[in-house]
Amino acid sequence: MENLFIYLTDLSGGVAHLIIFGILVACGLGFPLPEDIPLIAAGYLVWDGTLTWAPALLVTMGGVVVGDTILFFLGAKLGVKFLKNPWVSRFYSETKIKRTRAYFRKYGDKIVFIARFFAGLRAVAFFMAGSMHMKYRRFIVLDFLAALISVPIWIGIGFGMGKLFGDQIDQILKGVKEIKTVVTIILSLVLVGIVVKLVTKYRQAKKAG
Repeated sequence: MENLFIYLTDLSGGVAHLIIFGILVACGLGFPLPEDIPLIAAGYLVWDGTLTWAPALLVTMGGVVVGDTILFFLGAKLGVKFLKNPWVSRFYSETKIKRTRAYFRKYGDKIVFIARFFAGLRAVAFFMAGSMHMKYRRFIVLDFLAALISVPIWIGIGFGMGKLFGDQIDQILKGVKEIKTVVTIILSLVLVGIVVKLVTKYRQAKKAG
C-alpha cells in the first residue's frame, strides 16, 4: 500500500490519469488491489497541482464504472455456466441456485449498492448481479449512485491530507490507515445490521411459507 501510494503521487498529470484509471478498472475486476489508494492519491495530486478536480473526478469515476461493468457482463456471460459446472454443482444444487436467484432479485438493489463500499464483497456481488440477470441499466444506476458517494469522499480525504500534512508521506500513510479503519468499522456495523434484518425477514417468511 505504501509503495503504491508513493508511486502514484510521483507521477505526472497525463500518466497519472492513465495509470489511476487502469488500476481502478483492475480493482473493479476483482484484482487484489486497494481501490481507496489510487483515489486518495488522486486527491493528493489535486492538492499539489498535478491534477485538477474535474478531470480527476471524471477519470476515477470512469475507471470505477468501467471495471464494474466488465465484471457484471462477465457474470452475465459466465455466471450460469460456472454455477452449472459439475464441481460447483456438488455444493450448489439446482434448488439452492433458484433460491439464491430469487433472494438476489428481492434484495439485489441493496446488495449492489452496499457492495461498492466493501472491497471483499464488491467483486462477488457484481459478478452475481450479472449471473442473476439483473438488468444492466438498474445495476449501473445503483453502482453509479454509490460511486458518487465513495469516490469523492476518498478523493477529498487525499486532498485534505495534502493540506494537513504537505509532503510528509509517512504521516499521510498513517492517516490513511487510521481513517480507513474508522470508515471500515462504521460501514461494517451498518452492513451487519442490514444482514441481520434481512435474515430475520427471510426466517419469518420461511416460517409463514
